This record gives sequence, C-alpha cells and structure tokens, in this order.
Amino acid sequence: MRYLISFIGILLLATSLWAQTDGTKEEDERKKSYLYEWTDEKGAAHITDTLGNVPEKYRSRARRVEMPKKKEQPGALPALTTTPQDQGASVDDEERKAAWRRKIGDWKSRLAEAEKRHKELDDERNALIRTWNLLSLAPPDTRVRAGKIEEEMKAVREQIDEARKMINVVIPEEARKAGVPPGWLRE
Repeated sequence: MRYLISFIGILLLATSLWAQTDGTKEEDERKKSYLYEWTDEKGAAHITDTLGNVPEKYRSRARRVEMPKKKEQPGALPALTTTPQDQGASVDDEERKAAWRRKIGDWKSRLAEAEKRHKELDDERNALIRTWNLLSLAPPDTRVRAGKIEEEMKAVREQIDEARKMINVVIPEEARKAGVPPGWLRE
C-alpha cells in the first residue's frame, strides 16, 4: 500500500511538471515579437510589425521574421533572424485562410439555396390558397399537393436552421479552437 501511494505521488508530480513546461512553451511563443517583410512591385523593401499592415496582394510573399530578445546597443536596430518554420508560413496561412473561407462559403451557398427553395414553395402554397380561398373547399388532389408542399417546407426550414447554425455557431467555434483569426471567415 505504501508503494502504491508513493507511485501515485510520483505520477502526480511528473504530470504537474510536464504541464508546467508545456504551458511555458506556449507562453514563450506568444511573447515572441515578429516583423513582416515584403517587397513591392517597384522592388522597395518594407517591414511592419503587424501582418494586417501588409497590403493584401503582398501577404502571400511576406516573410515573418522573429525579433531577437537580446538588446544590442541603445538606438541600434536589432538584427533580424528568420525562423525556419516561418519561411513560407504566409503561403500556408493563405491556403488555410482560403480553406476556411471555402468552408463557410459552401454553407452560405446552401443557406441561400434553401431560402430560395422555401420562398418558391411558399409562393406555390399561397397561389393554391388564393385560388380556392380555403383549402378545405379545394379538390382532394389540391389538398394533397398543399400537404406535400407543407412537408417539403418543413424539411427546407430544417436545412435553413442547420446552415445558419453552421455559419453562426459551429464553424466560428471550430475556427476559434483551431486558432483561426475571425477575419478569415469574412468574405
């Protein structure tokens, strides 16, 4: 029993140490300073500290450059070092951005199609009602058709609700968990 308690204590200690080292790596990554470097069509080099300041047409060619933490001489510009993982990172980001936009765009298309179909069905149902004033006065085949329209409208409403949930809740939550900037989901 004494060995079991010791084993559990060691296991808990190892787990807490592992969790602490994992958290500090993430904190270190967040604390790093980056600059973004790109060249325009005239060949002029530009540097900024925010990717959002890079013009859209140059973002795919922008390089992310890590700023070193040590300070040289006061007033001197820091030496720039490119991290190997960041070379080409902007291309990967553009591909990821395009994939997320395609995903949300597909659901927006589904929503638009479902809303269009719902309107068509609603117009057809309203035409039947206008023709007969009351569906109870209509012939049996017309009442059957009206019932089928109602069923189809219910199914289309469910598609509309699903698409809205995907666009407004599910995809933004998936994107947040994946660390995707919110602007990537806007077209």
